[in-house]
Amino acid sequence: MSQHLDPMTSETESSNLKKRDEQTFEVIAPPAHDQDQPRWNLAEHYPPNHPHNLSSWRKFGILVTLCFSGFLANYGASAHLTAFGPMAAYFDRPVGDIANTIGYGLLGIAVGPVLWNPLSQTIGRRYTYLIGSLLYLPCIVWCAESKSYVSFAVARVFAGLCSAFSQTVPPATIADIYPRHVRGDKLSAFGVAVIIAPALSPLIGSLVVNKHSWQNIYWIVLGLGGLQLLMFLLLVPETLWNEDRTDAGTGDDRDGVVVVRQGRVGPAWYPWRRPKDFATLFTRPIAMSRFLAITLPSIYYGSLFGWSVGITIIGPRLFEAPPYDFKPIPTGCTYLAFGLGAVLGKWSGGLVGDVVVTRVTKRNGGIRKPEYRLWALLPILPFMFVGLFIVGITFEKRLAWIAPLIGGALFYFCLSASTGILQTYVLESYITRPMDTQASFIFWKCIWGFAIPFFVWEWGLESTFTVEYAIQGVLATCIGLLLCGGLIWKGEALRRAQGMPIVER
Repeated sequence: MSQHLDPMTSETESSNLKKRDEQTFEVIAPPAHDQDQPRWNLAEHYPPNHPHNLSSWRKFGILVTLCFSGFLANYGASAHLTAFGPMAAYFDRPVGDIANTIGYGLLGIAVGPVLWNPLSQTIGRRYTYLIGSLLYLPCIVWCAESKSYVSFAVARVFAGLCSAFSQTVPPATIADIYPRHVRGDKLSAFGVAVIIAPALSPLIGSLVVNKHSWQNIYWIVLGLGGLQLLMFLLLVPETLWNEDRTDAGTGDDRDGVVVVRQGRVGPAWYPWRRPKDFATLFTRPIAMSRFLAITLPSIYYGSLFGWSVGITIIGPRLFEAPPYDFKPIPTGCTYLAFGLGAVLGKWSGGLVGDVVVTRVTKRNGGIRKPEYRLWALLPILPFMFVGLFIVGITFEKRLAWIAPLIGGALFYFCLSASTGILQTYVLESYITRPMDTQASFIFWKCIWGFAIPFFVWEWGLESTFTVEYAIQGVLATCIGLLLCGGLIWKGEALRRAQGMPIVER
């Protein structure tokens, strides 16, 4: 869910928005309390020119484009996972240095939303998509044409920076065009597209380096980037809704009073005309770091994502060595197991999370709270240790090649399920600023992904892979239990103490 807010909205004003849906600009009066229903029944009505009234085919085209964009950013970030050897020979650098460039791409994605989010909230979604897609193309050419390791590493950072819009702006567009009762399905589709990219890119990369030079991996990415730009140009209109606060129509429904405000679609204002306001938008994601209900789950999830990056970096180096001696294509195929686990986990986490929230809400008088979703994560946490331990012991003992795939798929299942649960919790904890909360979430995720490649291989060699992955599993499970238990117990009190808006639905 995403809302367009004036950048100068104060914290007090934001907290008072709990009775107004900032996407549809409705003011909701509380209906009679029903033990089986949420306290607020949010009816939805839209003016004729609202993006929610786009045709179903137009919405479908937008959704496909957004999913492809989310896929491409992660595809490009992991494009050369199975080309470490050829690239090490080309740049005359150790394989470990090439592995580190995966992290450089994630570093760009981590900081990129600080730029793209303010642009999408001011000049609009469409212009942001077009600018980002256009700037991405020369960065990919730079990657393919790099003659030195330093040049390639810098190009990776800029490519990640230019593609970062696809990680935080598309959910806002989905909220622009879809009513709340179907947004979950659409966001799940976007999430699946993002998750399967790192599983498919190594396979495609292995097919390329098996017969051609590694540079062709990035020429393929360039072609996909050109397709992305074309799709945004032809299929995605502007969807940023600007409320006309001077004109309101009032209507009644049986559950409460709904005020429907007129407005327009288009840029809200231009940054060069209001530079101080634009600077304020830059600082809002950073300001989110003071809220523990946002920062702690984001840091924890980032560590989980970092362990997954470690698996994808260590795996190819071991599978291409004895006793496996895999060629590039079989090595690329191993990632499909991780992708399968991720897809199943995304579906499971979303479904189970929704069911758990619904049941706990009914048991607590129909009042829905973000912390209820965390109950769905508790049964998953022990399996994180199991999956990581299987990966570690099979890497160390060089057991049958299928064993690390089973362990990795299990961990990716847990990671994917936790993604939906924790990301939704962070979003709902500060519902009036979803883009800022997601920027914080993506930042910690990618910072961990950036840091892990620099030490994960050496850690395994020094302490054995079994010890390394056992420690990772213990941290993933135990910290997760403490975090979820603590937030379930005192999460709402923590949010109230820090002045976060409390929305009861």
